[in-house]
Amino acid sequence: MIDSNVPYLLGAGSGIDSKALVEQLVEIEKSAKQGQIDSKRTSYETKLSDYGLFKSALSTLQGALTTLKNPETFTAKSVSFPDSEVVIPTAVKAGAQTGTFSIEVTNIAKSQSLSSPTFTNITDEVGKGTLTFNFGDWDDVIPPTTFTADTNKAAKSIIIDDTNNTLEGLRDAINAASLGVQASIVNDGTGFKLLMKATSGENSQLSISVVEDEVVPSDNDATGLSRFTFNETALQMTQQQAGADAHLIMNGLAVTRTTNNITDLIDGFSFTIAKDAPGEVVNISILDDKTSAEDAIRNFVDLYNEFLEVVKPLTGLNEETSEYGSLSRDALAKSMLTKIREFITQPVDGINSGLNALTNLGIRTELDGSISIDETVFSQAFDANYADLKNVFAASTASSADKIKVTGYGKQTVAGTYEIEITQQPEKGFFTGAAVVGFPLDTTGKDYSFSFEVNGVATANLALPNGVTYADETELVSALKQLINSDSALVAAGVKVDVSYDTDHLVFTSNAFGSNSLVSVTAGGADIADLGLSVAAGTAGKNVVGLVNGVEAFGLGDVLLPAYGTDAYGLKLRILPGATTASVTFARGIGDNLDRLVTDFLGSQGPVSTREKGLAEDIADLDEDQEKLDSRSAAYQARLQAQFIAMEAIVDSLNSTRDYLKSVLDNLPFTANNN
Repeated sequence: MIDSNVPYLLGAGSGIDSKALVEQLVEIEKSAKQGQIDSKRTSYETKLSDYGLFKSALSTLQGALTTLKNPETFTAKSVSFPDSEVVIPTAVKAGAQTGTFSIEVTNIAKSQSLSSPTFTNITDEVGKGTLTFNFGDWDDVIPPTTFTADTNKAAKSIIIDDTNNTLEGLRDAINAASLGVQASIVNDGTGFKLLMKATSGENSQLSISVVEDEVVPSDNDATGLSRFTFNETALQMTQQQAGADAHLIMNGLAVTRTTNNITDLIDGFSFTIAKDAPGEVVNISILDDKTSAEDAIRNFVDLYNEFLEVVKPLTGLNEETSEYGSLSRDALAKSMLTKIREFITQPVDGINSGLNALTNLGIRTELDGSISIDETVFSQAFDANYADLKNVFAASTASSADKIKVTGYGKQTVAGTYEIEITQQPEKGFFTGAAVVGFPLDTTGKDYSFSFEVNGVATANLALPNGVTYADETELVSALKQLINSDSALVAAGVKVDVSYDTDHLVFTSNAFGSNSLVSVTAGGADIADLGLSVAAGTAGKNVVGLVNGVEAFGLGDVLLPAYGTDAYGLKLRILPGATTASVTFARGIGDNLDRLVTDFLGSQGPVSTREKGLAEDIADLDEDQEKLDSRSAAYQARLQAQFIAMEAIVDSLNSTRDYLKSVLDNLPFTANNN
């Protein structure tokens, strides 16, 4: 083939290095366009690499913002306390109340403990039926005689049948039911006893009733499942220890708690009380821990300056090489750097105090764009304005009214001050009964059964027990409240009803606000009119209605949400009954603002990713241009080769003719060479 013979054909006749000449001509033709492609490729690849450096620097800077934007960085606390076997600190939260507190423990909380009669083996049968646990307070006599149920605690039941009719089966059933009762089996030397331990506190003690699954149930005697009763009718179990509240004196004020793990006495500070110690005072000091805040700010200053050291040579003059960086004319890179610098130098929107910018903290911007700390001003800001310091860096909210609370904000919420006006108060649904027949109220022979629907959740058929006399409205209200709130459907849905007595009638009120809040009586026994009840719908609650900066907001229950598209959109406002107006402020802080900005820059659809994709596409386009150039050059080379081959053929033919003529002439008689 001719292609394989090209090196031999070129120059074969003329003696000229036609192959080298063709290659040089092709290179001259290709060089201008090739130079353009190579120059662009170098530029694009350098920019792509430098955007990687820019992105890495942004990510490092954002790492410092994670701590800087966290409000807890500026509300951390330290605790000073003596070694004590009485008060043992367990946790201090950011934002804990600062101050010095004296604590004296006069009594620790105790859990009621009940023991059963003795059994020979843990596999002995205990009897079948249902045990119902009520929670409340027994009187202080020994043995106790009067039980007052806690209406805020629902009664709970377990069933003992053929699957668990043993002492250990009863123990396991109690523990598995999560009743707030711990059951264990103890051998006291005479046999096995079931030991029940209630939650600590006076109002968590147990009243246990039994309904036996027998042909002739006794329910209260010392046989079968009745052996585990402990109520006002029968005390078959023995009380080993009564429940008791913890009694403390804090800064001279006597307080009680139901547990020895104290979490709500000093805001944000938790501790355990280990023993009674009347007369022994433990002093605890809670102070602002400013170290974490100072470290976070200094770390941010350092990382911001490191960020500039990386990106300035890319977007400006590289002083080491005296050359401009590849992104010096890149509008996007320079725009991102400008926006970051603006957040550093400008005051924070939404902060009305004098401490609203880095310069107020002694953080200055130098001529080269870096930032530095004026230690004197920095120290003064920490000493005099530490409470306001976090607002400069972390998002913050405030309300001028206690009954209008800001509970959240969104990504789109714009910093600023918003005027709130409540035009309709949030209300709970309720049912108001007619007049109660009077007191004492005797249920003997009466059908006081009824069913409720609360917030769309239907109760089972409920009934006041037969043969009980309620001396006054307090006893009746307590019984109804516990009966209704113990309903399994309401408990599962987290729905509760408050029962109150107004002059001569009962009022049943839902625990929820809003138009979906409703209490209705759906069924009733023959005598419920004595209670003032009848089958009827109650009065629905109301959603809060209000304006935010004059624009109607969306109300759901007691939550008010600003309208979509407004600057306040994303704020979540909780409105308490009685609220009227308030000024609400929201500020993002430098840390939060910068974090959002960098997150947008680095997002999958953000400007950096878009720019990188564009550069990658430009490089891909150059690959196509290179293929086209190579193809054109190959075609041009082939054309030149063909032309030179044709020339060589002509020259070769002429040479052959020359040689022939010379041979003829040499053989003529008068021209031949004489030897």
